[in-house]
Amino acid sequence: MRTKLALVPRMGLDLAVEEVELAEPKEHEVRLKVMTCTICGSDIHGLKGEHGEYEGAGTAGHEIAGVVDAVGPGVTYAKPGDRVLCSLLRAGCGHCPQCLKGHQWFCENIPPMSFREPSPFTRDNGEAVIQTMSGVSGFAEYTNCHEAMLCKIDGDIPFEIGSVLSCGFMSGFGAVLNRSVLKAAESFAVVGCGGVGLSAIMGAKYSGAVPIIGIDTQPGKLEAAKHFGATHVFNPKEEDVTAEIKKLTGGFGVDQSIVAVAGKGIKKLTWGLTAPWGQMVIVGHGHPRDESLEEFSAFDVLFGKRLTGSVQGNLTLRRDIPRYMEMYRYGQIDVDSLLTHRFSLDQIAEAIDDSMRGALKNVVCIGEPVPAGKQ
Repeated sequence: MRTKLALVPRMGLDLAVEEVELAEPKEHEVRLKVMTCTICGSDIHGLKGEHGEYEGAGTAGHEIAGVVDAVGPGVTYAKPGDRVLCSLLRAGCGHCPQCLKGHQWFCENIPPMSFREPSPFTRDNGEAVIQTMSGVSGFAEYTNCHEAMLCKIDGDIPFEIGSVLSCGFMSGFGAVLNRSVLKAAESFAVVGCGGVGLSAIMGAKYSGAVPIIGIDTQPGKLEAAKHFGATHVFNPKEEDVTAEIKKLTGGFGVDQSIVAVAGKGIKKLTWGLTAPWGQMVIVGHGHPRDESLEEFSAFDVLFGKRLTGSVQGNLTLRRDIPRYMEMYRYGQIDVDSLLTHRFSLDQIAEAIDDSMRGALKNVVCIGEPVPAGKQ
């Protein structure tokens, strides 16, 4: 079928909207009518080739909420008309050895996460467009994805909230609850106060952490960190963040830290402000060649200091997203305040540019009009 798609003709951010051909859904795939797709920093990194270079045209967009338009052979989870979000996190088959161990991310029967693969979109010149994210591209009127990437969303949950829940929110909030396993009265710091970092702050507040420290170089994001629950904020361009945090924590550093931005220097900073018994969780990353942590000593961990990572909040997709919808419904999480500006698909380049200037979470409204007064 014919559909509009935002793409770059070559690696970079020179986005334009074209009409392209979308293939029919394959086995276990669905076709989605995209209603909203929020912009994640990973979309920008992917288009620029910072998660790996690619040749030819590319597209992105993975924080998707929409309506199932058609289903391919063998689809059992969803039917046309279902309201769903689409996540890079696969639900898993539920019965292979890895799923039974709770490792749905490594399901043996669902296609693995893979970047820079040909998409189901073909340009009029015959060129297959590259998906710079994994398994789906949502900067389009319609798109295809595997049914394992879907989770149904309730009728009272706005599509734009479903979009945020599908990646940015779960990556931060889930990392705190499921990987940090933060306890009440533990100290916490997050480096990088974008959508993921602010969601981590929400998770820290929900868990009862104190103090909660937000670290960023953009004053606007530090103000947002206070709104979401940070008790202290620091700008590493203006002060010695490690020294200030040690003053707050008896000279030792925080019990738990999360780094939500790319760069090995930032990881080194975060490791230094974490207590000798504490834990640092890596969420943000760039290209593998830029993330090698060479300066690491066995003495760093002798007192029990831990370094680990979290992908997509370490969630179980169809168990945790319904919980988050319930928390949103009763005001326990403030997802609305993450949303910054709304744009149409034709305004995608402007939306990306605004995101790069510091917007928290821009929404591309595709299957529904941009709400009046919310641009």
